[in-house]
Amino acid sequence: MKIGIAGMRGLGLVRAFRAFEGVEVAALCDIDEATLTRGADEHGIAGRFTEFSRMLEHVDAMVVATPMQLHAEQSLEALAAGKHVLSEVTACVTLDECWALQEAAESAAAQGKVYSMAENYCWLRECVLIRELVAAGLFGTPYYGEGAYLHEVRNYHHAPDGAPTWRARWQVGQRGCTYGTHSLGPVMHWMKAANPAEHIVSVSCVGSGVHTDPEHPHDDTCLMLCQLASGKLVQIRLDMMSNRPHLPAYYALQGTKGVYEASRLGGEGRLWLGESVDGAHRAWSLASEFDRYLPESYVREEAAAKESGHGGADWFVGRDFVAACRGEKAPDTDLYDALEWTAAGILSTVSIEHGGAPVPVPNFR
Repeated sequence: MKIGIAGMRGLGLVRAFRAFEGVEVAALCDIDEATLTRGADEHGIAGRFTEFSRMLEHVDAMVVATPMQLHAEQSLEALAAGKHVLSEVTACVTLDECWALQEAAESAAAQGKVYSMAENYCWLRECVLIRELVAAGLFGTPYYGEGAYLHEVRNYHHAPDGAPTWRARWQVGQRGCTYGTHSLGPVMHWMKAANPAEHIVSVSCVGSGVHTDPEHPHDDTCLMLCQLASGKLVQIRLDMMSNRPHLPAYYALQGTKGVYEASRLGGEGRLWLGESVDGAHRAWSLASEFDRYLPESYVREEAAAKESGHGGADWFVGRDFVAACRGEKAPDTDLYDALEWTAAGILSTVSIEHGGAPVPVPNFR
């Protein structure tokens, strides 16, 4: 199985791919030749291309890790060429692209080809642990989830010469939750662990206004409320502007028999699990006290995973994709997850321009 990677961001998956017997990272693509040479030399990748289309002829599977406005276009091209596809987030930047991707990926699936989205935050250690606890019934019925991505990245919005980068247009060039899947993905996996039919039916989005960086219309902070089919609620906070330290992975979950609160300032999250009894003593427990619920495969590979990016999450994304391509399992974040989480963000840009009015989200399944 020969894998091609488009975009330097995808290099975080190389270690995971190479841990599989019979898998080769065969090619790397970037439009900048100096960047391409540097990345390929560092990782020992022989195939080097500056054109996406030319690379497709030499691989069986593609990692699309280019700027987000190219994800759908390049995924469609790769699927049409009969390749498996692992796309970085978000899957698309318009709803029309979502429909086109659904049609193409479903057609490719009938030919045994896999489409998956590389939402690595779903593989963060505590996110995996909470999903297992929900699946085991220890939260009872979860009914409220929360995620926040607070990552001040204003330096990414312009090149050294001052020219706007793609992020200036596609992430902060409009209002709304334009980059919300890192927060939304883990919470929706938790909700689906309790009810596999759960999905988002509408989104409402409001913003704080522009305060830190008046050059861009993106609110310093925006909140996206996702109403689920069952009536449950998910809140997502996105802030890529405010003058503050990073906090890109805060989560919370409330259920009828327990609650989880990630640490806001580093370290372990806290849990309390128990029945609703008046006057009962309730004390927090460290998340690590429940490590016995982590999947054995996760624990076995955790040490090796730490050598890859995002706290080891990139390793598990790569491992999951190869296993899916080999028909051993369904992808952890499949086509329909990718479309739903992406569409929620796209439609939040409509809601925020209409004063937070609820906007329906298609049920792609």
